[in-house]
Amino acid sequence: MSSEISDNNAPYDKVLHALLVSEEAITATCAEYLKPNAPLTLAHFVGMGIARRASALSSGFRSMVDQRNSLCALPIVRMQLDTALRLYAGFFVSDHQAFCNEIIQGKQIDRIKADDGEFMRDRYLVERIAKRNPWVTEVYKTTSGYIHFSFRHIQEAVRSGEEGAVQMIIGPHDFDREPKDYLEPMRCILHLNLIIEIALKDWLARMCNPNGVTISARELWSQDIQDDSDTE
Repeated sequence: MSSEISDNNAPYDKVLHALLVSEEAITATCAEYLKPNAPLTLAHFVGMGIARRASALSSGFRSMVDQRNSLCALPIVRMQLDTALRLYAGFFVSDHQAFCNEIIQGKQIDRIKADDGEFMRDRYLVERIAKRNPWVTEVYKTTSGYIHFSFRHIQEAVRSGEEGAVQMIIGPHDFDREPKDYLEPMRCILHLNLIIEIALKDWLARMCNPNGVTISARELWSQDIQDDSDTE
């Protein structure tokens, strides 16, 4: 992400454009690694599911921002974080093809153990990913409050008026917000999309080979990163 886009003062139109580009990049990643008549593994199907969900959620998020519907937009941020968490879970197991088989059979990820013997519940996944992306912890905590009914929804139904008056707001739209007021969650979705794109490329390039993992992350990306055995 360029410093211009990550800047808190980045203009709305530039962040929106970057968000669109990030969605296209996720789709392009799948097109790059899913060739006609190429052999498919269970990991391919998991990767395609991740890409489909990621692009759909990001598109839906943009629609909700356009409608100024924060009570629907913010839960989507949490759902996109969930997409990233579940993709990373596939890197944290000892046998990723067996992991994919269990997921396709309907087993919940929080009932599957990571390579260190811990069940991959949300808290575990957040803590492990936060070692490299510390901001994930706060985003998880904040946006989880929008999934289930909470005080945040009550706050959104009340607005302070003049001279201490209180306005009750019933309806889907944030009448008192402008597009720029959504920049923080927009940047968050953008960052998640970029994480998903990179991890998805890693997944499709290394983890989907019918012959097993034949190259390390170090070989795929560069000497500047740790190999897959050190993934956190």
